[in-house]
This record gives sequence, C-alpha cells and structure tokens, in this order.
Amino acid sequence: MKSEKDGLYPLQALVQSISLRFKYHFEGTRQTNRLDKPEWYFTHVLNASHEHRAFMENIVQRLLSSTEYRHIIAWREFTYLLLPLLHRKLRRTVPALVPHPPILAHTIYQALSFDSALKEEGFEIRGTSATASKGKDGKQEEKEQKWEGVSEVILGRREWFEAWMEGERVFAMDQYMEIISAQDAWLIIDDTGDDDESVIDRELKPTNSARRVKALVEQVTDRYSPLPQFVHRTRFMIVVQLPLLESYHARISSSLDAFETLSSTFMRAVPGALGSDPARPGDPKRLTSGVDGVQRLCKALVSAKYLAAAMEAWGEDLFFLELWSEINRKAALRSRAEAAVSLPDPKGAEDDVPEGTIFEELVVQYGKLVGRAEEMIVHTVCSEVESSLRAHLISGNSTQSTPASNVDGDHDIGLPPTLLGPIALLSSHLTYLQSSLPQATVTTLYRRIASHLATHILQRAIMYRGCARISPQEGKTIMTECELWVETCRHALSRSSGRAEAPWRPLLQAGRIVGAQGDSWRRIVDATLGRTTDQDWETVMLDAVGLAELSREDVSQAVKARADSGM
Repeated sequence: MKSEKDGLYPLQALVQSISLRFKYHFEGTRQTNRLDKPEWYFTHVLNASHEHRAFMENIVQRLLSSTEYRHIIAWREFTYLLLPLLHRKLRRTVPALVPHPPILAHTIYQALSFDSALKEEGFEIRGTSATASKGKDGKQEEKEQKWEGVSEVILGRREWFEAWMEGERVFAMDQYMEIISAQDAWLIIDDTGDDDESVIDRELKPTNSARRVKALVEQVTDRYSPLPQFVHRTRFMIVVQLPLLESYHARISSSLDAFETLSSTFMRAVPGALGSDPARPGDPKRLTSGVDGVQRLCKALVSAKYLAAAMEAWGEDLFFLELWSEINRKAALRSRAEAAVSLPDPKGAEDDVPEGTIFEELVVQYGKLVGRAEEMIVHTVCSEVESSLRAHLISGNSTQSTPASNVDGDHDIGLPPTLLGPIALLSSHLTYLQSSLPQATVTTLYRRIASHLATHILQRAIMYRGCARISPQEGKTIMTECELWVETCRHALSRSSGRAEAPWRPLLQAGRIVGAQGDSWRRIVDATLGRTTDQDWETVMLDAVGLAELSREDVSQAVKARADSGM
C-alpha cells in the first residue's frame, strides 16, 4: 500500500480528516512534533483506530456485507488505511535519529509496542483490500499475506537496523564494564534479591557481578525478544548478547590464570580481579594463600556456577527454544550460528526438534571454569595443609603435646604443637567453604580434600616409615591424631557432620591398627601375617578396629611398621 488514498473509497474519506490532524501535530512546527517522543504519534493512531472500531463494526460492516466487498472487515480496512501515516513519518524522521542511538532505540521499541498492541486488538492484514484480488471467474478472492508491522519500515532497512544494533551493543558493553569495575563486583552476597530464584540453586550465593550480569543479559533479551523476524533476533543475540557472556567468562578465566602464578604479578595482570584490593598494602602472597586465597577462588567458582545455572534455565525458555529451532531449520541462520564459536553446532534438522539448547556450548565452557576453580581450591587447601604439616611429619610425632579438648568435650586429647597449625588451617578452610558454597559443592570439595590429605598422612606418617619404626606409644599418638582430623572436620562441617568420616576411613583404619594394644594387636598381627583366609581376615579387622577399607597388603605394611610386629 502506497498511501492512505489506496483502499475502499468511503473509508479513504473517513481517514482524510485524521490524516490532516496527524500532519498538523506531527509533521509541522508544533510542539507535539518531537523526535524524542515517538510514543505521541503512535498513540494518536492507535487511539483513532480504537475509537472508530465500534462505528466500523456496527454500521460500516453492515453496509459492506450487502455489497461485493463483503469479504472486507471494516475495522481492519480502516486501520490499514491509517498505517501509511506512520510509514511516512518514520521514513522522514529515522535518518535524523541514526546519529542518536538512544532516541533511535526508543523509536524502535515504540514501533514494536504499537505492532504488538494492534495484534492484541485483533488486527491482521487478512480482510483488507491489501489481500483482495479477483479470480478468473470474476469473484473476489483473498491471497495469503502476513502483516510485517510498522517496525519493519526501520528493521527492514539494513543500515538503520545495523545502526540500532551497534548502539545497543555499545550500551550493553558500557553497562557490563560498569558492573565488573564496581568496588563490590566480586563480593559474595547472601541475598540476591531476585524473585525467580526457583531456576537457580537457592543455596548458591552469587557475587554481585554475577547477579548483575545475569540481570543485564535478561534485559538484553527483553529488548530484542519483540523482534518479529528470526534473522534479526539471531543477529542481535550474536552481536549484542553473546559478547556479554563471553566477556564475563574471559574475565573469570583470566583471574584464575593470574591466581595460578602465585606471585606478585597477580595484581598487575588483572587489576581488580576477583575483589583484590590494591589499597591494602602488605605481602601480595596473601592474595593467593590462606582463607583469603581460597575466598578469591570461591568468588570465581560461584560466579561461573551462577551464570551456568542461569543459562541452563534460559535455554529451556520458550523464546530461546523457538529461536534455536528456527536456526537449525533455516540455512541462512545456521551459517550465522556456525560462525559464532559460543553457539552449539546447528544440526540442520528441518523436521526433528533440535537437540540441546542454544546456550549449551556456553554452559559447557562455564562448567569447565567451575571445575577448574574447584580443582584449584582443592590444590590450594591441600598444598597449604601439607606444607604446614611437614614439620610435624618430619619430627615424627613429638612427645611434647598441648592438651586440647575433644570436639565433643568428653575427654582431652594430647595435641603436639606441630600439629596445631595444620589442624587449625584445615578447620578455617572448611568453615569458610561451608559458609560460602552450596552444600553439594562443599560435599564434593570436602571429599576430594579429605581423601587427598588422608592418603598423604597415611603414606607419610605410617606407610613410608619403614619396618619396625613405630613404637606402641607412638602408635597410640598416631591413632589419636587420626581421630582428631576427623573430629576437626566434623566440627567445621556442622551441616553435614555425619558424612565427615567417610574420606578418612582408610587413615582411621591404619591409625587404629598401629595404635592397637594387647589382645586386639595380637589378633591383627596373627590374622594379617598368618594363613587366615581373606574372609576371616576381614572379620577380624571389623571386630578389632571397626573398619575394613584397606587391602590386606596395605594392612600388612602398616602392621610391619610397628616395632613389636615381630618382623
């Protein structure tokens, strides 16, 4: 349709007065003609359509029903004749808006809102003169046609669409930079303030930056989800939305890279990374050691985990499911997706529902960050505890000890001074992990940390000591210390203390073996070093020490480490 003069003549006459009023207010020098107020002229046309609807449906429609134009729906035809007013207005004003991205974006959003409002009112191109044609028999027929909307005047012009998208990209990246540059960007928060936390682990406490990046990405989705064309949605997602998630991934990854250097270059490599505070002087090593070091790794872990969980939820949203299905179905969209490294490889299934979601590749990449951060937490905690424990293991269990109350308060445990530091260090690390991470993550990390430390202590304190090097008294001390590791962990993991013992069971068994006395000791020696069957040997282990985690070969090595084993 070229102008409001096309269409049914009687309705053209009714539109002329509205057209003159539109020109007076929005195409002249009146104060109502403002580039920054597109909602004024969109609302003017929308009101005109709404106000005349009853007249069109009750009066004009009955008149049309008795003519050859009975296939015309009066209200739709009237509204259709109003649209050229907006087409003309947009074509004249948009060139002046291109240098002003905020006003251009506002105009596009108003156009999309107008299209949506008309569709909700029931407007379609079907039932108007735009779809009417005469068949071979001279009867009126209708050809299928879909209304693209007023917004297509702008979006259908490549240079205008690109200008708008570039403005949105710059705006989104500016907001992103503000988020990650904020002083509290990497502060772990207890209350996210979100209403839809059902899609994310409620125990997961994100950093401020993770929560804000999630909100920013959702804001971008809201900005391009009304776009009617899938090609425009795909372009917007690849150019504007994906770079935000890619940049945040790179930020966390670079912070973990910097942490791994374990040197003073951390501050210079990634200024402000993971909450480092350059205003606090002191030994830079503290940034990557102790609870402070583990805290920074936890910030990376929860940030990546929070965004990964959010993307998993977004991928199941109807909007993204439809977009991913359309990308897989159309070759032109597939080629765009294949060029984006952060999108999964489209399969080109035209009939079948595509596997996975549009965020699947990014979820995997963020998942690798989570795994890497967990690995670094385990390595950091274990390395520090082992380093602190070295002096104690070298001294071979000092006979001088400091009384320390059992966690349960039942009796005192003799705690060698050289063991106090490692015990306290492990306790502080576990306490922090328990207070900052989801329970499932804490359980996973604890099992790995405890299993590693238990193996290390088992080998260094018992297995590698050699034959006949541990006296019965020293064996009792080792047994007490093994029990103390478990009690310490049970106390630190208050929410899951019942599972604290599991990773330590091999060490506990070895400790109880070298600490056994009297008849229990003789039974262990006879069963392990004698000709007892494996089944009977395991029964003896369960009866004597309450555990049967170690192989008979390992138990034999532990038994031979006692000076009174007879070997």
